[in-house]
Amino acid sequence: MANTLNELAQLIPEFSIKEHARIEDYRDEAEDIAQLYYKTYNIKPGDTLTQLSYPYPEALDPIWIDATARDRDTIWKVVTDTRNGHVIGSGTVQLNREHQRAYVRGVMIDPAYQKYGVGGYILVNAFQKIIADHRDAIKLFWSESRTAHSGSQKIAEAAGMRPVGLLPNKDYFLEKRESDLLLILYAMNALKRRRNEPQLISEVLPLYNVIAQQFRLDPVVPVQVSPTPSNGYQVKGVITHDVYQYCYCTYTAYGKELKFLINPRTQVAEKTWFSPDIDPVTLKTLLRVALDSLSPWLFYMECYISAFQPQLQRVFADLGFTPTGYLPGWDLVDGQREDSILFSRVQDHPAWEALQLTPRAEKIAGVVLGQLAIGKKYLNCLRQMGKL
Repeated sequence: MANTLNELAQLIPEFSIKEHARIEDYRDEAEDIAQLYYKTYNIKPGDTLTQLSYPYPEALDPIWIDATARDRDTIWKVVTDTRNGHVIGSGTVQLNREHQRAYVRGVMIDPAYQKYGVGGYILVNAFQKIIADHRDAIKLFWSESRTAHSGSQKIAEAAGMRPVGLLPNKDYFLEKRESDLLLILYAMNALKRRRNEPQLISEVLPLYNVIAQQFRLDPVVPVQVSPTPSNGYQVKGVITHDVYQYCYCTYTAYGKELKFLINPRTQVAEKTWFSPDIDPVTLKTLLRVALDSLSPWLFYMECYISAFQPQLQRVFADLGFTPTGYLPGWDLVDGQREDSILFSRVQDHPAWEALQLTPRAEKIAGVVLGQLAIGKKYLNCLRQMGKL
């Protein structure tokens, strides 16, 4: 028995975690990291720009990995098997110093090592060190976790993260469309600087109440906002592309802009931005023209809206967007942390049985899917009346 145990011990790898950013030989290691993606998602050599196993081709490009890892606002951790020096895992954290938040992106583990808990090693150990090292500059960490299985959610929750939203049918992995779970970890006392009494339209209340219970936030009375008309502005639209075929869309009217990024592989629009001083009428005009010009090709679109701008919340709700995430203290504005709402518009919402969730995540998803069903009926009514 003793010999058998010793033999098993020989098979369990020992791990060494290192930060490899900004060193001269990182380019060689970037190749190894790219290969992790190929192996994990079973990507065949060839055209990486159109495949749907992992539809983010920049992560398959060693040049992009190398450049990103050298960025001062990116922390890239690499796990190696100390017995042979092979790269068996990596994890990335991208810092947003303006709003004191960080995005935990791209935790990738060699499939042959996943049963040894490397993912948990990265998040629970390295992640805690990152928090300690940046406790003055970063007050919240967030991530998007797959719902095809609950394993990554459990690891994230073990690291202290809590679910705050669902991204319904946003992604494609292994050639199947799936949803993502939005999770946040707050540094100690981060929410003590949170601005109280958000101004929310009624559609946001069901999700807010679930989040409020989780973070012990005060009850909110909804704000009544009349529907916003659109105007007859002449809207100009421009679309450009980069080397990875991402589309950068800009719509302009009356000196105001609406911008977003489209991944053509997933037909998803995100990173939505509009002029800070935009009025609701112009925003609705720009957004409506953008949707008209891209539908039905565009499958999913999302935008983060301030919890203190109910008129803009109304614009998105009236155009068929549903609150699918509520993020306490998301933005830092004039020294206070302000809540934001994630609004999503999706052609086809996910079935409950397609989601593998932790108990905490189930509460969030139940509310979101219920709101999506209501929103779909509302959207169909608008179409039948010719108002959309």
